[in-house]
Amino acid sequence: MRKRIFTLWSAMVLVFVLASGAGARPKWSNEDTPGDKDHHGKHFTRNRGELFCPAAPLVYGNIIIPARQCYVISVLRDDRRTFLAFVPPDAHIPPGQLVRLNTPAGPKLKGRMFLVPIQTAVVLVPVNTVTLVATRIEDTGPRLAITLVGMPVPNLTVIFSVYL
Repeated sequence: MRKRIFTLWSAMVLVFVLASGAGARPKWSNEDTPGDKDHHGKHFTRNRGELFCPAAPLVYGNIIIPARQCYVISVLRDDRRTFLAFVPPDAHIPPGQLVRLNTPAGPKLKGRMFLVPIQTAVVLVPVNTVTLVATRIEDTGPRLAITLVGMPVPNLTVIFSVYL
């Protein structure tokens, strides 16, 4: 009788352990999740202010975004052009707000960013400001595409080479 109770108890514990861990994985996982990955690579989204941590260096022309560091992705516009900006998380840019670069702290903040020039037909942010943006990121191995989400320009995408 004791052996039967022990066996039943062990089976119940095993079922509980397997059931509780079934949905516990991050949304950027390599494992298959509906709508999150296709057969070509991994796709994930980042809301405004969420960290993006590339596993390998990203290359766009002569610009290299270092790996193994985390960034928040934003759009910056100065008096010359518009940029996709990789900002260190300790810059504390509030989501949904414009940060002016023509303040005393502006040049110091701009000097800590990695800036990738982008061309748009419309104005994304006012001159001398930076704001956080939501993104959809598609990692296919040798290339990584970052698409801006919720902007006036649909499907604005920047494609990086991944240095493996």
